[in-house]
Amino acid sequence: MTQALSKLLKRRAGHHMALLVALMMAVSLSMTTEARVPTTQPGPDAARLSGSPGKSTEDIFEVRFVEINGENILAREFLWLEPGTYTVKVTILADMTQPRIRDLDVVRDEQPEGYNVIDLELEAGKTYHVRGRYNKDNPEMPFSTILHRVEDN
Repeated sequence: MTQALSKLLKRRAGHHMALLVALMMAVSLSMTTEARVPTTQPGPDAARLSGSPGKSTEDIFEVRFVEINGENILAREFLWLEPGTYTVKVTILADMTQPRIRDLDVVRDEQPEGYNVIDLELEAGKTYHVRGRYNKDNPEMPFSTILHRVEDN
């Protein structure tokens, strides 16, 4: 019975070791990607990006941050970054404003390149409110990304 128990424990230990190695590799990969994105902890030395709330009555909509300087990140509503210059890509949450088919001569399936990208120079201790704007009078570029306002923290 001791030999059977010993074999069982060795098999389970090998299985657990393989799971542990796979988990360590996954964490290592995510840390490598996260290390390239200069996110930081909230505080006076950080700049805060805010993607909400929107003002749909003014055709200004909330966004989610999805990329920083070409590095994909998990979609976020708020983000704290070190001071510096960044190119930020967003997803604009404004499905309800899509132009009706009869309002357009040509139905566009895709937005023009760069409509959801903004370049920002961030300073510590400030909140940057980034939003998506619906440009109802511009069918060539119905959406754009704007810096709605900047506030001191």
